[in-house]
Amino acid sequence: MLVAPLVTLSFLSPWLATSRPPLRTPPPLLSETDRPAVDAAPAADRSADVSGYRVPPERVTWAPFTYASPQERRSHALRRRQHISTTLPPMPPLVLMVIGGPSSGKGTIVPMLAQALRARAVSVGNLLRGEIRAARPRGLAAAAAMARGELVPDALTLELLHERVLSFADAAHVGWIFDGFPRVASQAAAVLAPEYARLRPDGVILLERPAELIKEFALGRCTDSLTGQTYHPTYAPPPDELRGRLVWRVDDTQEVVERRLAEHEAAVRAVRAEFDAAGVPLRAFDNARSELHTFDEVVAFVEELGMLKLAAQRDAILARWLREDADVSWGVGSSAFEGYGSFGGPQLQDGLLNRAEALVAAAANLEAKVSDEREADVEAFCEMDEEEGACLVRYEEEAAESCGLLLAVRRCNEYDPAKYRPVVVDEAVVGWVSEEMVEHLAPQVALGTSCELALLKGRPALRLAPDATSAASRTRAVAELVAELVADGVVPAGKVRHELQDVHAISDGFVAPGGPPPLLQMERAAMIHFGIPSYGVHVNGYIRNPDNPADPRPWAVWVGKRAASKNTYPGLLDQMVAGGQPTGLSFMENVRKECEEEASLPPAVVDAVRATGVISYRYSARRGLSSKVLATFDVEMPAKLPPICADGEVEEFKLMTVEQMLTSIREELPLWKPNSALVAVDFALRHGYLSPDSPSFVEVAHLLRAAGFRGFE
Repeated sequence: MLVAPLVTLSFLSPWLATSRPPLRTPPPLLSETDRPAVDAAPAADRSADVSGYRVPPERVTWAPFTYASPQERRSHALRRRQHISTTLPPMPPLVLMVIGGPSSGKGTIVPMLAQALRARAVSVGNLLRGEIRAARPRGLAAAAAMARGELVPDALTLELLHERVLSFADAAHVGWIFDGFPRVASQAAAVLAPEYARLRPDGVILLERPAELIKEFALGRCTDSLTGQTYHPTYAPPPDELRGRLVWRVDDTQEVVERRLAEHEAAVRAVRAEFDAAGVPLRAFDNARSELHTFDEVVAFVEELGMLKLAAQRDAILARWLREDADVSWGVGSSAFEGYGSFGGPQLQDGLLNRAEALVAAAANLEAKVSDEREADVEAFCEMDEEEGACLVRYEEEAAESCGLLLAVRRCNEYDPAKYRPVVVDEAVVGWVSEEMVEHLAPQVALGTSCELALLKGRPALRLAPDATSAASRTRAVAELVAELVADGVVPAGKVRHELQDVHAISDGFVAPGGPPPLLQMERAAMIHFGIPSYGVHVNGYIRNPDNPADPRPWAVWVGKRAASKNTYPGLLDQMVAGGQPTGLSFMENVRKECEEEASLPPAVVDAVRATGVISYRYSARRGLSSKVLATFDVEMPAKLPPICADGEVEEFKLMTVEQMLTSIREELPLWKPNSALVAVDFALRHGYLSPDSPSFVEVAHLLRAAGFRGFE
């Protein structure tokens, strides 16, 4: 595997100057899995109009076809997602592996599958390239092996998948799609071993094309160096406006392609043998046709896999229920069940146990939905499966009342201070609690052990752990309180993560390791109910104008589109790097970690990241008053170094001028993650793209830091 030398961006000006598509047809955003391994000028025998290899007519065994546009592919995938969600029982999370030879169409089918299933798509090649570029130990070991002309060791690849992919809890409820893995039989055998049980596939998709068609594809394909989109003179002709930024692979020669084909044919036979012996469903699909037709057949196969997995879980649950029911009448034990179990127990005899109930339980059991409370924020305008028309009507009604930028910041600052009272620990304000929550706490307030009503400067307040004198004793008292709230259904049991977060005085802000000790620790899922602030980091990656290097201002910013698999704000626009702030890390330590994991930034670029301030906002949510503080950072990106998403967290990175970004927020706010729109507005304001003469400037500037660190004063 070779690492891509990256191309210059001096040609970006014409592309960025083109008119921005309207909300109803958002610009195409493409997966990182299509990025070429090695970029270069085209060979003498190929161009955007001429392939480096034309199949002799007598060897053509397939009907003529062309690829759909990226927009058509995305719409097609979204229609299939709607079909799945409206006509089938809830699909369980699946582990899918998509394999195939060179130029077999994996890079086209996998992103479509990810959109249709809302699954995490992962390319092992991108993971390795990200590790190498970020100079992590695994990446350095992989680079050394490749420099010696060796394959990357299976152990390193599997360790990388196990740690970098399976660690993401938000993808557990939708599953994973592995692009181009396994490549060899040893990798297939490894994922079938007990130590890698979570990598064991529910199904394998093999994409096939005739060797002659593969040669024509491989020797004719070219790549848009900015978006990663692949084109071909015959099967996917490139638009005229982007021809100036097309690149070709220098390792695409007829000899190399033929050698890779021979190696693949031998390897895929061994891989199939491993999966066949283990009983893993594997189906081959003819991809010598429109990718839309292939995709429809692949999705039908995936639907079969999902229903088989669901049925197996249903039958296991029903069998357990029947045994437990029979135990009531015939006694516990296998001998009693074998003798009399077929008669059933009281529930079966009353017709209460059935396959439909077991199916509902199976779906709930398989859906391991876990969200990151640090990312929970203002509700998005549009849900993933919502009809676009309904969303647009709602947005247009709200947008008509104020300018787009003001709406972006107002919707993150909507609450009534009169409906909340301070939460106090040892005379320090740590949060705010709603009057409704105070009513829920009436039994605990009456006892006065875990909480009590108090006055703070003449204002009603709620004091936690009033009799406790140490952080440990306060933590124990509040843990009992939270356990009672979970038992009462006030704090949803499904949100409980059994993860304690430090609670400090609001006036202390975020306290890094080594700072003052916390007043207490609280279950993370309960913090929003008490209005305790959460923290995050956002990094703006920008470039200067290549046509005007004397201009010191940022000219364009890298924007990420969140993967469809994300449990929070799937498919919405975000900063280049963003994440919640965990306990135990400083802001800068967290920034370094997120920059490496989300954008695969090398150490030299991470070292150039600079803190620029904070954004604070507060809004009323169903579970309480949500207070957020975001530390913001800027970094100037090298022109030849676009961010790379290695782990599937981001569907695509694209470059937008600052003016385009502001126009998008004004006119297409539903496309943005709510707090990311705030960070984008703050970036534009700090760099002079907004001025006191701009509409609603004073209110916009104020609301970017409206929460502060005091109370509601």
